[in-house]
Amino acid sequence: MAGVLTKYSFINAKLRARISQILPDEVFHQLGQAASVDAALALLRDTPYAHLEEVYNTSGDLRLAELELLKSEIELYRNIRQYLHESSMPLVDTLLLRFEIDNVKNAIRIYFDRKIRGRLDESAAHYILYEPIHRPIPMDLIVNAQSFDEIAGVCRGTPYRAIVEKYGPIVESDGSLFRMEVAFDHLYYGRLTAAIQGLTRDDREIAVRLIGVEIDLLNISWIIRFKRFYDLPLDVIEAALIPGGFHLNRSTVEELYRAQNVTPVLQKFVVGTYPGLSALLASQASDSTSRLTLISHILEEIRRHEVQRILAGYPFTIGIILAYFLLKADEMKKVRTILNAKHLGRPLEGIESVL
Repeated sequence: MAGVLTKYSFINAKLRARISQILPDEVFHQLGQAASVDAALALLRDTPYAHLEEVYNTSGDLRLAELELLKSEIELYRNIRQYLHESSMPLVDTLLLRFEIDNVKNAIRIYFDRKIRGRLDESAAHYILYEPIHRPIPMDLIVNAQSFDEIAGVCRGTPYRAIVEKYGPIVESDGSLFRMEVAFDHLYYGRLTAAIQGLTRDDREIAVRLIGVEIDLLNISWIIRFKRFYDLPLDVIEAALIPGGFHLNRSTVEELYRAQNVTPVLQKFVVGTYPGLSALLASQASDSTSRLTLISHILEEIRRHEVQRILAGYPFTIGIILAYFLLKADEMKKVRTILNAKHLGRPLEGIESVL
């Protein structure tokens, strides 16, 4: 017990204090009612997001403000890492790896659009992070590469090289990044699962559940999107799904895939797994866009339910660290969603439905 207290008493107190400062719902309602993106940014002046207004006012580019938001999220992990017991650091390092993988994927998308699709968007390169996240990778060389062989060379010494070498020819023949990007995601979750196995038994059980739920939600989202937008066969989708989910079984995967309307299947999943969230199912969606919004809302509520479950449980575990990262990611997602909605002139009703 003394070892657990030594590991988590300080970080638990620190993170609970920070969690108490997370922006409350009323702030997001005020942001949603702001008349413009400028007005919304002004409302953020007394929050950790005050710097976004200066970036936007200087550049007039909301995507650059979003890039600053991403940098803030990465810095959050680095900041917390310094307060952790050394046994918790490998897990946080692996969580940080996700940002690097996403950045590499974004750089490869720019190469893919330019070189394979023949679409030149010079502005896209402005939204890549060029400073190292986990390891030094010259992102400009990926963005401006002439071939996947060249990108593989740039990624020498990283686990990304093998993926680019294996899937580069497939991307060229398919005209799609689908298989390569799935491989990147499998790499991340494989590393994350390995890091979780290095935790103590109690921490491992908590991390397996929370990360397992994250994997469930990602896989549900993929089944719906891969079927709806790419019309992929079931076996291809099953091969793409991330292993390690907590609740989602093969039977539910098949039901989700074969259903014309996935909402009843998802409702059945929620009732069986999260009966406390049954009230969400009272909402009805008449068209496909509304159904997707409802599904997204249900998945977000499942994530929040798991975080609250951890916060109400025994405090001296890895759970407080994971819960804090998820809560901050949710806060930043809301800020990003509202600013984008204001930029695009979306009505208040449309914003509130995604918060």
